[in-house]
Amino acid sequence: MGILRKIAILTVLAIVIGLLAGTAARAETVDRIVANVNGEIILYSDLQDQLKLMAKYAPNVDLSDPANRSKMEREVLGQMIHEKLAEAEAKRLNVVVAKAEVESALARMMEENHMNMAQLEASLKANGQTVDKLREQIKKDMERGRLMERAFKSKVLITDKQVDDYLSVDKGGPATTSQKVHLALIVLPFDPKTEKREAVEKTGREVLDKIKKGADFQSMAKQYSKGVAAQTGGDVGFLGPEELAPFIAKAITGLRPGEVSDLVQGPGGYYIIKLLDLDTKILNPSDPATRERVRKYLYEQEMNRKFDEWVRGLEEKAFIQISL
Repeated sequence: MGILRKIAILTVLAIVIGLLAGTAARAETVDRIVANVNGEIILYSDLQDQLKLMAKYAPNVDLSDPANRSKMEREVLGQMIHEKLAEAEAKRLNVVVAKAEVESALARMMEENHMNMAQLEASLKANGQTVDKLREQIKKDMERGRLMERAFKSKVLITDKQVDDYLSVDKGGPATTSQKVHLALIVLPFDPKTEKREAVEKTGREVLDKIKKGADFQSMAKQYSKGVAAQTGGDVGFLGPEELAPFIAKAITGLRPGEVSDLVQGPGGYYIIKLLDLDTKILNPSDPATRERVRKYLYEQEMNRKFDEWVRGLEEKAFIQISL
């Protein structure tokens, strides 16, 4: 994510439920060091927290199989090692993000999701999180973005031909139309330590049944939803394909404006989704605004690729000891 990756990549809803989660299991875990990265340690509890987070974003990942879990642990640990290396390099290069910048980013997030501070605090609290933790994550994302720009911004250039190729169906580009969906969500999260999944699922089915019998979706969202947009009737605005979590994209496939999905299990809970509207536009390859959006998208993709390559270079020079 970060400045060059949308915070809403899986929607802000998923962030509120999942991104900052993961401290509850620590008290139950017999802790140990699983990696030493230039003197910075990674604990087993940290790894398990990240593994649980990944499982929330990818419900189809089976962590009950020991072999698969071991494989995923190593993959996630590798990502955490890369993060440690990037954080150390940001400190070395004196990459600084001011408090005012974090507050500004937080304000934009609330504005884009039609929330005030009280609503944000309530949503985070309902999921055992705090605004301070969200601020911390925003700060890290911004630092990473600046680190990327400082390291190789001047080395990334997107040509007109690359934009043309992306917009050309004949050359493997996307379809000639762009579609955004206007959604409203009812979110029913559950904490496995304090709630039974079956009980939350039952509530979700009862709410869905009321809606199918004529209850107003907006009113139901205000009454039952614990999502970020609950007080606005669950309205999360228009979202592009890249902003939709896979389980949401799948749930709304085939829906027409005004229709409601079935009860869907997603990151940390159950969801009911209403398709409010569709915004379909024909892409004009010569339109300056369209070309600029594509150029920015390709730029972000290339920056992220170079970042991964750059971090692997840091890894080759670092002292790394893994004890997993």
